[in-house]
Order: sequence, then structure tokens, then C-alpha cells
Amino acid sequence: MKYTEDKYIFYNLVSMNDLTPIENRRIQNINFVMGELHTSLNNIYEHLIDKDYTTLRGEVNNLTKKLRNVGESVTDEV
Repeated sequence: MKYTEDKYIFYNLVSMNDLTPIENRRIQNINFVMGELHTSLNNIYEHLIDKDYTTLRGEVNNLTKKLRNVGESVTDEV
């Protein structure tokens, strides 16, 4: 996860200087959501490795909700 966070931070530092405040906020929101999705996927991996299936089920449900929200937000924009 650290590499992913560093990549987003680097992108923000290099690219956001030329963007409008609204576009900067949009990118910050995207990065926040992507960070949550990455964390959730990492948790799912760990639960699978640890055979912690009860906790896994909850994490999968949470990830499904997050992805559904992303899909709905894109649908609203189209």
C-alpha cells in the first residue's frame, strides 16, 4: 500500500499545480476512494491467507458497497 500512496502523492505534487481548485478536489476525492479500495483489498487478502472467513465476509460486503457507490457516482456524471 505504501507504494500506491506514494504514487498518488507524487501525482498530486507534479500535476495539481496546473489544475483548477475544483479539479484538484476531484483528484483528492478519487485518491481517497482508491486508497480505501486498496486497503479493503489488502484486508481481504490477509483474511484469506489467515482463513478468517467470518471477518472476510464483512470486508467483502464493505468492498461491494464501496464499489457500488463508485459505479453510482459515475452513472450520475454520465
